Amino acid sequence: MRAHNWHPKIIEDYLTKYYKNEKSRKTVRVYLKVFFDINNKDPKKWIKQSQKTIHDDLWDFAKKIENKPNKTQSAIFNIVKKFLERHDIEFKTKQWEELRQRNNLKRNVRPIVKKATPTQTDLKKILNYATNIKTKAYFVLLASSGIRRDEGLKLTWDDIDFENRMIRLSEEVAKDGIARFTFFSEEAKELLVLWKPEREKQLASLHRKSTVLRNNLEKRGYEIKKDVRKSTFKAANGIEYHHAYWEVWKDGRKLSHDEVVKLDTRIFPFEAENFEKIWIRMLEKTGEPYNQKDNNPRLQYARYLYNIHSLRRFWFTQLRSDRMNDEYYNYIGGHTSLLDRTYGDWLDDVTMQQTIKKEYDEHMGALSIFETTSKDIDDLNKRLQEQDAKIKEMKIQILDLMVKKHEEQINGRK
Repeated sequence: MRAHNWHPKIIEDYLTKYYKNEKSRKTVRVYLKVFFDINNKDPKKWIKQSQKTIHDDLWDFAKKIENKPNKTQSAIFNIVKKFLERHDIEFKTKQWEELRQRNNLKRNVRPIVKKATPTQTDLKKILNYATNIKTKAYFVLLASSGIRRDEGLKLTWDDIDFENRMIRLSEEVAKDGIARFTFFSEEAKELLVLWKPEREKQLASLHRKSTVLRNNLEKRGYEIKKDVRKSTFKAANGIEYHHAYWEVWKDGRKLSHDEVVKLDTRIFPFEAENFEKIWIRMLEKTGEPYNQKDNNPRLQYARYLYNIHSLRRFWFTQLRSDRMNDEYYNYIGGHTSLLDRTYGDWLDDVTMQQTIKKEYDEHMGALSIFETTSKDIDDLNKRLQEQDAKIKEMKIQILDLMVKKHEEQINGRK
C-alpha cells in the first residue's frame, strides 16, 4: 500500500492508542485519509460538529464513492465507524445499515472454518517434531496457560512469576486490553528455564541475520551497519566465504552484544510468521490426520484443521472435561464475555490468585503433554543440541559438495 504524507496529530494519537501493529496503523491511516480528502474535512474540526452534520457528511461521502469496489467502501465505513465511536460519537445500528443499503453493500458473511481440537496424545505426536527448546517452550506454554498466540509473543520475563507459575497479562499484552492473570504447568516452567539462557545466545547474534529485527531496530532509531570484513570464514575445503555481518549503532557508538540482547525484552523475540511456519512443518511431518486442510472454496486460502489456536482450544476443552470451575478457567482464559459479572477485582486479590492457582494445580494433569521430569527434559535438551550439531555439519558438507560440483562444471566447460 502506498505511503501518504498525511499525519494529523489527532489521527496519529488515535492510531498510537488503538493500533499496536504498524501495518494496521498504515492501513487505517490510508483509509481515513481517503475519507477526509474526499469530504475535504479537517478531522479535528469534523468530530466537533453536531451529530446531524456528521451524519449528513457520511451520506454525502456515500454518494461520492458509490462507484468504488464494494470491499473498499465497506472497509472505509468500518474504519470511520470505529474512529467515531472511539471519540464518543455513536449512531444507531439501523443508521449504518441504511448507509450500507444506499450503496448496495451486503454484510460480509464469514465462511465457516473447520477446526480440530487436539488431545494430549495428539499434541505429544506433533511436538515430538519440535527440533529445539524454543519451539517446545513456546507451544507448551500456550497449551498449558490458554494464552493466545500474539499474547505469548508479547510477554517479557517481568510478566512471569516462576515461583507461582503465574503469568500477568497487562493491558498492553492481553487481547482487547483487558488485563488478567493465568498459570502454566511444571512442564512449561522446566522448558522456560532451559530456554532463558539459550534465548540470550540466539538474540546476541539474531541482529546479524534477522531482517525483521534489523527493520524494527531501525524504526526505533538505531543504525544498522554492514561489515563484510568480519564475516569471512573458511569452509572445510579451504575456500573463503563472506556472509553479511550486521552491527547495531546508536548516537555514533557501536552497541555490544549484551546491549543488543537487552533491546528486545520479549521472552520469544520472534515474529508470529516464524512460529506459524514451524507449526506447519511439524504438522506435515506428523502426517495424517494432522496435516489435513479445510478446502472450503469460500476461504481465501486453505487452512490447516489443527492450527496454533488449537492449543488454546485444547486448554479450554481439557479443563472443561476435567470439570474445573468454569468461572475460573473463563477468567484466566480471557473469556470475560461468558462471565456473569465483572472480575476486575481479582487481578490484584492475592487470596483469589491463590484460590484459582490451587484449582488450576488440581487439574494441571489434564494439560500435561510429555509427563516428563527435569532429568528427562535435560536429556531431551542434550539430544536436541547433538542433533543441531549434526545438522550444522551436514550443511557444511552440502556446501562443500555444491562448490565441488560448481568447480567441475567450470572445468568441464574448459
